Amino acid sequence: MRTARQVTADYDAWLAREIPVVAADVEHKHAEMRADRFRFLRGTYYLWLERVVERAPDVLDTARVPVVGDLHVENFGTWRDTDQVRRWGVNDLDELATGPWLLDLLRLAVSATLAPHPALAADDACDVLLDAYAAADPGPDVDLADDAAKHLRALVPAFASPKRFYTALAEGDALADVPREVVAAAVGVAEAGWRPTWHGREAGTGSLGHRRRVGVGQAADGTTHAREAKQLGPGTHVWAAPLDARLPVPDPALYRRVLRAVRGPAAAARVLDWQVRDLAPDIVRIELAGLPAKDATRLLTSMARATANIHGTAPVAAGQARAEAGELGHKDFRALVDVLAGTVRDDFAEYAG
Repeated sequence: MRTARQVTADYDAWLAREIPVVAADVEHKHAEMRADRFRFLRGTYYLWLERVVERAPDVLDTARVPVVGDLHVENFGTWRDTDQVRRWGVNDLDELATGPWLLDLLRLAVSATLAPHPALAADDACDVLLDAYAAADPGPDVDLADDAAKHLRALVPAFASPKRFYTALAEGDALADVPREVVAAAVGVAEAGWRPTWHGREAGTGSLGHRRRVGVGQAADGTTHAREAKQLGPGTHVWAAPLDARLPVPDPALYRRVLRAVRGPAAAARVLDWQVRDLAPDIVRIELAGLPAKDATRLLTSMARATANIHGTAPVAAGQARAEAGELGHKDFRALVDVLAGTVRDDFAEYAG
Protein backbone atom coordinates (compact mmCIF):
# COMPACT_ATOMS: atom_id res chain seq x y z
CA MET A 1 0.00 0.00 0.00
CA ARG A 2 1.38 3.39 -0.98
CA THR A 3 1.92 5.99 1.73
CA ALA A 4 -0.07 9.23 1.86
CA ARG A 5 3.06 11.11 0.80
CA GLN A 6 3.54 8.87 -2.22
CA VAL A 7 -0.07 9.14 -3.35
CA THR A 8 -0.02 12.91 -2.86
CA ALA A 9 3.16 13.27 -4.94
CA ASP A 10 1.58 11.16 -7.69
CA TYR A 11 -1.63 13.19 -7.72
CA ASP A 12 0.17 16.56 -7.61
CA ALA A 13 2.39 15.58 -10.54
CA TRP A 14 -0.63 14.43 -12.53
CA LEU A 15 -2.58 17.63 -11.85
CA ALA A 16 0.38 19.80 -12.87
CA ARG A 17 0.42 17.99 -16.22
CA GLU A 18 -3.31 18.60 -16.72
CA ILE A 19 -3.72 22.29 -15.77
CA PRO A 20 -1.56 25.24 -14.73
CA VAL A 21 -1.23 25.03 -10.95
CA VAL A 22 -0.41 27.77 -8.46
CA ALA A 23 2.73 26.47 -6.75
CA ALA A 24 2.41 28.72 -3.70
CA ASP A 25 -1.16 27.55 -3.14
CA VAL A 26 -0.08 23.92 -3.40
CA GLU A 27 2.51 24.53 -0.67
CA HIS A 28 -0.14 26.22 1.46
CA LYS A 29 -2.43 23.25 0.93
CA HIS A 30 0.27 20.85 2.10
CA ALA A 31 0.89 22.97 5.19
CA GLU A 32 -2.84 22.93 6.05
CA MET A 33 -2.94 19.18 5.54
CA ARG A 34 -0.01 18.66 7.91
CA ALA A 35 -1.52 20.89 10.58
CA ASP A 36 -5.09 19.61 10.87
CA ARG A 37 -6.64 16.16 10.50
CA PHE A 38 -9.95 17.44 9.15
CA ARG A 39 -8.15 19.67 6.62
CA PHE A 40 -6.13 16.61 5.66
CA LEU A 41 -9.36 14.76 4.84
CA ARG A 42 -10.68 17.74 2.87
CA GLY A 43 -7.48 18.06 0.87
CA THR A 44 -7.02 14.38 -0.07
CA TYR A 45 -10.04 13.21 -2.04
CA TYR A 46 -7.60 11.38 -4.33
CA LEU A 47 -6.23 9.45 -1.35
CA TRP A 48 -9.76 8.74 -0.12
CA LEU A 49 -10.60 7.02 -3.42
CA GLU A 50 -7.45 4.89 -3.27
CA ARG A 51 -8.10 3.90 0.34
CA VAL A 52 -11.72 2.92 -0.35
CA VAL A 53 -10.49 0.59 -3.09
CA GLU A 54 -7.99 -0.93 -0.65
CA ARG A 55 -9.92 -0.97 2.62
CA ALA A 56 -13.64 -1.01 1.73
CA PRO A 57 -14.04 -2.24 -1.86
CA ASP A 58 -17.60 -3.52 -1.31
CA VAL A 59 -18.71 0.12 -1.05
CA LEU A 60 -18.11 0.34 -4.80
CA ASP A 61 -20.73 -2.33 -5.54
CA THR A 62 -23.67 -0.23 -4.32
CA ALA A 63 -26.23 1.44 -6.60
CA ARG A 64 -24.77 4.03 -8.95
CA VAL A 65 -26.21 7.54 -8.80
CA PRO A 66 -24.99 11.11 -9.32
CA VAL A 67 -22.46 11.50 -6.48
CA VAL A 68 -20.86 14.62 -5.01
CA GLY A 69 -17.65 12.68 -4.46
CA ASP A 70 -15.64 15.09 -2.32
CA LEU A 71 -18.41 15.35 0.26
CA HIS A 72 -17.88 16.51 3.85
CA VAL A 73 -19.71 18.47 6.55
CA GLU A 74 -18.37 21.83 5.30
CA ASN A 75 -19.71 21.21 1.79
CA PHE A 76 -23.18 22.65 2.50
CA GLY A 77 -24.41 26.23 2.36
CA THR A 78 -26.94 28.74 1.10
CA TRP A 79 -27.69 30.27 -2.30
CA ARG A 80 -30.49 31.89 -4.32
CA ASP A 81 -32.18 30.00 -7.16
CA THR A 82 -33.61 31.41 -10.41
CA ASP A 83 -36.72 32.61 -8.53
CA GLN A 84 -34.55 34.26 -5.84
CA VAL A 85 -35.67 31.65 -3.31
CA ARG A 86 -32.98 31.24 -0.68
CA ARG A 87 -32.08 27.56 -0.39
CA TRP A 88 -29.66 25.40 1.57
CA GLY A 89 -27.95 22.18 0.50
CA VAL A 90 -24.78 20.82 -1.09
CA ASN A 91 -22.96 23.89 -2.39
CA ASP A 92 -19.88 22.37 -4.07
CA LEU A 93 -20.32 20.07 -7.06
CA ASP A 94 -16.78 20.30 -8.43
CA GLU A 95 -16.32 16.51 -8.36
CA LEU A 96 -19.84 15.56 -9.51
CA ALA A 97 -19.83 12.19 -11.28
CA THR A 98 -21.76 8.93 -11.52
CA GLY A 99 -20.74 6.45 -8.85
CA PRO A 100 -21.77 4.31 -5.85
CA TRP A 101 -24.09 6.14 -3.46
CA LEU A 102 -22.38 4.77 -0.35
CA LEU A 103 -19.15 6.57 -1.28
CA ASP A 104 -20.87 9.90 -0.49
CA LEU A 105 -22.58 8.92 2.75
CA LEU A 106 -19.49 7.16 4.06
CA ARG A 107 -17.27 10.19 3.43
CA LEU A 108 -19.86 12.48 5.00
CA ALA A 109 -19.99 10.30 8.12
CA VAL A 110 -16.20 10.08 8.38
CA SER A 111 -15.96 13.86 8.09
CA ALA A 112 -18.53 14.26 10.88
CA THR A 113 -16.41 12.07 13.17
CA LEU A 114 -13.20 13.97 12.34
CA ALA A 115 -14.61 17.50 12.37
CA PRO A 116 -13.48 19.67 15.29
CA HIS A 117 -15.55 19.55 18.47
CA PRO A 118 -18.48 17.41 17.23
CA ALA A 119 -21.46 17.56 19.57
CA LEU A 120 -22.43 13.95 18.89
CA ALA A 121 -20.62 10.71 19.51
CA ALA A 122 -19.34 9.13 16.31
CA ASP A 123 -21.80 6.22 16.48
CA ASP A 124 -24.74 8.59 16.98
CA ALA A 125 -23.68 10.71 14.00
CA CYS A 126 -23.47 7.57 11.84
CA ASP A 127 -26.94 6.43 12.89
CA VAL A 128 -28.48 9.85 12.20
CA LEU A 129 -26.98 10.06 8.72
CA LEU A 130 -27.91 6.53 7.68
CA ASP A 131 -31.49 6.75 8.98
CA ALA A 132 -32.12 10.17 7.43
CA TYR A 133 -30.73 9.08 4.08
CA ALA A 134 -32.80 5.88 3.98
CA ALA A 135 -35.98 7.81 4.83
CA ALA A 136 -35.36 10.74 2.47
CA ASP A 137 -37.83 11.81 -0.20
CA PRO A 138 -35.58 13.42 -2.85
CA GLY A 139 -36.60 16.72 -4.42
CA PRO A 140 -35.55 20.37 -4.53
CA ASP A 141 -33.23 21.54 -1.79
CA VAL A 142 -34.85 23.15 1.22
CA ASP A 143 -36.43 26.60 0.97
CA LEU A 144 -35.17 28.39 4.07
CA ALA A 145 -38.43 30.35 4.32
CA ASP A 146 -40.47 27.16 4.84
CA ASP A 147 -41.73 26.27 8.31
CA ALA A 148 -39.94 22.92 8.01
CA ALA A 149 -36.62 24.79 7.70
CA LYS A 150 -36.93 26.78 10.92
CA HIS A 151 -34.17 24.74 12.55
CA LEU A 152 -31.78 25.60 9.70
CA ARG A 153 -32.85 29.23 9.48
CA ALA A 154 -32.08 29.69 13.16
CA LEU A 155 -28.54 28.34 12.66
CA VAL A 156 -27.57 30.51 9.68
CA PRO A 157 -24.79 32.87 10.84
CA ALA A 158 -24.98 36.66 10.65
CA PHE A 159 -23.98 38.11 7.29
CA ALA A 160 -20.80 40.10 6.77
CA SER A 161 -20.97 43.79 5.92
CA PRO A 162 -21.39 43.99 2.11
CA LYS A 163 -18.84 46.80 1.87
CA ARG A 164 -16.20 44.90 3.82
CA PHE A 165 -17.05 41.65 2.02
CA TYR A 166 -16.58 43.00 -1.51
CA THR A 167 -13.62 45.20 -0.57
CA ALA A 168 -11.77 42.16 0.78
CA LEU A 169 -12.43 40.19 -2.39
CA ALA A 170 -11.00 42.98 -4.56
CA GLU A 171 -7.74 43.27 -2.62
CA GLY A 172 -4.59 42.57 -4.57
CA ASP A 173 -3.51 43.31 -8.10
CA ALA A 174 -5.97 43.08 -10.97
CA LEU A 175 -5.33 40.07 -13.24
CA ALA A 176 -6.05 39.48 -16.90
CA ASP A 177 -5.59 35.70 -17.24
CA VAL A 178 -9.24 34.61 -17.11
CA PRO A 179 -10.23 33.14 -20.51
CA ARG A 180 -12.68 35.24 -22.52
CA GLU A 181 -15.24 32.44 -22.54
CA VAL A 182 -15.12 32.24 -18.76
CA VAL A 183 -15.51 36.01 -18.37
CA ALA A 184 -18.49 35.90 -20.74
CA ALA A 185 -20.07 33.09 -18.73
CA ALA A 186 -19.60 35.03 -15.48
CA VAL A 187 -21.14 38.16 -17.01
CA GLY A 188 -23.99 36.02 -18.32
CA VAL A 189 -25.00 34.91 -14.82
CA ALA A 190 -24.47 38.32 -13.20
CA GLU A 191 -26.71 41.35 -12.83
CA ALA A 192 -27.25 43.52 -15.92
CA GLY A 193 -24.35 45.80 -16.77
CA TRP A 194 -21.90 44.11 -14.37
CA ARG A 195 -18.33 45.30 -15.05
CA PRO A 196 -15.78 43.39 -12.98
CA THR A 197 -12.08 43.54 -12.34
CA TRP A 198 -10.50 40.15 -11.74
CA HIS A 199 -8.28 39.27 -8.79
CA GLY A 200 -6.57 36.19 -7.35
CA ARG A 201 -8.33 34.26 -4.60
CA GLU A 202 -7.21 31.55 -2.20
CA ALA A 203 -9.94 29.49 -0.56
CA GLY A 204 -10.91 25.96 0.38
CA THR A 205 -8.50 23.11 0.87
CA GLY A 206 -9.10 20.39 -1.71
CA SER A 207 -8.87 22.78 -4.65
CA LEU A 208 -5.88 24.80 -3.44
CA GLY A 209 -3.46 24.94 -6.33
CA HIS A 210 -6.18 25.27 -8.94
CA ARG A 211 -6.33 28.73 -10.49
CA ARG A 212 -9.09 30.64 -8.71
CA ARG A 213 -10.12 34.15 -9.69
CA VAL A 214 -12.82 36.49 -8.42
CA GLY A 215 -14.47 39.23 -10.45
CA VAL A 216 -15.77 42.18 -8.43
CA GLY A 217 -17.60 45.20 -9.80
CA GLN A 218 -20.76 47.24 -10.03
CA ALA A 219 -23.83 46.46 -12.08
CA ALA A 220 -25.81 49.04 -14.02
CA ASP A 221 -27.93 49.83 -10.96
CA GLY A 222 -24.83 50.71 -8.90
CA THR A 223 -24.89 47.60 -6.69
CA THR A 224 -21.70 45.58 -6.20
CA HIS A 225 -21.50 41.89 -7.05
CA ALA A 226 -18.86 39.15 -7.28
CA ARG A 227 -18.38 35.94 -9.21
CA GLU A 228 -15.70 33.34 -8.62
CA ALA A 229 -14.13 31.45 -11.51
CA LYS A 230 -12.15 28.32 -10.64
CA GLN A 231 -10.34 26.04 -13.05
CA LEU A 232 -11.41 22.49 -12.22
CA GLY A 233 -9.35 20.43 -14.60
CA PRO A 234 -10.46 16.90 -15.53
CA GLY A 235 -11.62 15.86 -12.04
CA THR A 236 -10.02 13.62 -9.44
CA HIS A 237 -12.02 10.59 -10.61
CA VAL A 238 -10.06 10.74 -13.90
CA TRP A 239 -6.80 10.36 -11.96
CA ALA A 240 -8.33 7.52 -9.94
CA ALA A 241 -9.83 5.61 -12.89
CA PRO A 242 -6.97 3.07 -13.20
CA LEU A 243 -7.45 2.03 -9.57
CA ASP A 244 -10.87 0.38 -10.04
CA ALA A 245 -13.50 0.52 -12.79
CA ARG A 246 -16.25 0.85 -10.16
CA LEU A 247 -15.08 4.29 -9.00
CA PRO A 248 -17.06 7.38 -10.12
CA VAL A 249 -16.96 8.22 -13.82
CA PRO A 250 -17.53 11.60 -15.48
CA ASP A 251 -20.80 12.60 -17.09
CA PRO A 252 -20.80 16.11 -18.64
CA ALA A 253 -24.61 16.24 -18.63
CA LEU A 254 -24.89 15.75 -14.87
CA TYR A 255 -24.17 19.30 -13.72
CA ARG A 256 -27.11 20.99 -15.43
CA ARG A 257 -29.43 18.12 -14.62
CA VAL A 258 -28.59 18.17 -10.92
CA LEU A 259 -28.88 21.96 -10.66
CA ARG A 260 -32.35 21.84 -12.22
CA ALA A 261 -33.48 19.04 -9.92
CA VAL A 262 -32.35 20.60 -6.64
CA ARG A 263 -33.06 24.22 -7.70
CA GLY A 264 -29.38 25.08 -7.55
CA PRO A 265 -27.79 28.53 -7.70
CA ALA A 266 -28.97 30.79 -10.50
CA ALA A 267 -25.59 32.50 -10.73
CA ALA A 268 -23.59 29.40 -11.65
CA ALA A 269 -22.13 28.14 -14.91
CA ARG A 270 -19.53 25.79 -16.36
CA VAL A 271 -17.48 26.63 -19.42
CA LEU A 272 -14.31 24.99 -20.73
CA ASP A 273 -13.01 23.35 -17.54
CA TRP A 274 -13.92 26.29 -15.27
CA GLN A 275 -16.66 26.63 -12.67
CA VAL A 276 -18.36 30.03 -12.14
CA ARG A 277 -20.34 30.74 -8.97
CA ASP A 278 -21.79 33.63 -7.02
CA LEU A 279 -20.04 35.10 -3.98
CA ALA A 280 -22.14 37.28 -1.67
CA PRO A 281 -22.42 38.11 2.05
CA ASP A 282 -25.56 35.98 2.42
CA ILE A 283 -23.97 32.88 0.84
CA VAL A 284 -22.83 31.16 4.02
CA ARG A 285 -22.48 27.78 5.66
CA ILE A 286 -23.67 26.52 9.03
CA GLU A 287 -20.82 25.29 11.22
CA LEU A 288 -21.27 21.94 12.95
CA ALA A 289 -18.66 22.78 15.58
CA GLY A 290 -20.09 24.15 18.80
CA LEU A 291 -23.72 23.19 18.13
CA PRO A 292 -25.71 21.52 20.93
CA ALA A 293 -26.46 17.85 20.32
CA LYS A 294 -30.07 18.55 19.29
CA ASP A 295 -29.04 21.10 16.66
CA ALA A 296 -26.17 18.93 15.45
CA THR A 297 -28.60 16.04 14.98
CA ARG A 298 -30.96 18.24 12.96
CA LEU A 299 -28.13 19.58 10.84
CA LEU A 300 -26.75 16.13 10.05
CA THR A 301 -30.27 14.96 9.20
CA SER A 302 -30.58 17.85 6.75
CA MET A 303 -27.16 17.02 5.27
CA ALA A 304 -28.21 13.41 4.62
CA ARG A 305 -31.44 14.58 2.97
CA ALA A 306 -29.56 17.09 0.80
CA THR A 307 -27.21 14.30 -0.27
CA ALA A 308 -30.24 12.19 -1.21
CA ASN A 309 -31.54 15.13 -3.28
CA ILE A 310 -28.40 15.00 -5.42
CA HIS A 311 -28.66 11.23 -5.78
CA GLY A 312 -32.36 11.53 -6.57
CA THR A 313 -31.55 13.05 -9.94
CA ALA A 314 -31.48 9.40 -11.07
CA PRO A 315 -34.81 8.32 -9.47
CA VAL A 316 -34.72 4.56 -10.07
CA ALA A 317 -31.12 4.10 -8.95
CA ALA A 318 -31.67 6.48 -6.02
CA GLY A 319 -34.62 4.39 -4.86
CA GLN A 320 -32.39 1.34 -4.92
CA ALA A 321 -29.74 3.29 -3.00
CA ARG A 322 -32.16 4.22 -0.22
CA ALA A 323 -33.35 0.61 -0.03
CA GLU A 324 -29.73 -0.51 0.34
CA ALA A 325 -29.26 2.08 3.07
CA GLY A 326 -32.24 0.68 4.93
CA GLU A 327 -30.81 -2.82 4.70
CA LEU A 328 -27.24 -1.85 5.66
CA GLY A 329 -27.86 -1.55 9.38
CA HIS A 330 -26.26 0.68 11.98
CA LYS A 331 -23.62 -1.82 13.03
CA ASP A 332 -22.28 -2.39 9.51
CA PHE A 333 -22.28 1.32 8.65
CA ARG A 334 -20.49 2.18 11.88
CA ALA A 335 -17.89 -0.48 11.09
CA LEU A 336 -17.24 1.02 7.65
CA VAL A 337 -16.91 4.49 9.15
CA ASP A 338 -14.52 3.16 11.82
CA VAL A 339 -12.30 1.56 9.16
CA LEU A 340 -12.08 4.67 6.96
CA ALA A 341 -11.82 7.13 9.86
CA GLY A 342 -8.98 5.04 11.29
CA THR A 343 -7.30 5.00 7.90
CA VAL A 344 -7.52 8.80 7.68
CA ARG A 345 -6.02 9.11 11.17
CA ASP A 346 -3.15 6.79 10.26
CA ASP A 347 -2.49 8.55 6.96
CA PHE A 348 -2.54 11.94 8.66
CA ALA A 349 -0.04 10.79 11.27
CA GLU A 350 2.30 9.56 8.54
CA TYR A 351 1.87 12.66 6.38
CA ALA A 352 2.27 15.14 9.23
CA GLY A 353 5.15 13.31 10.88
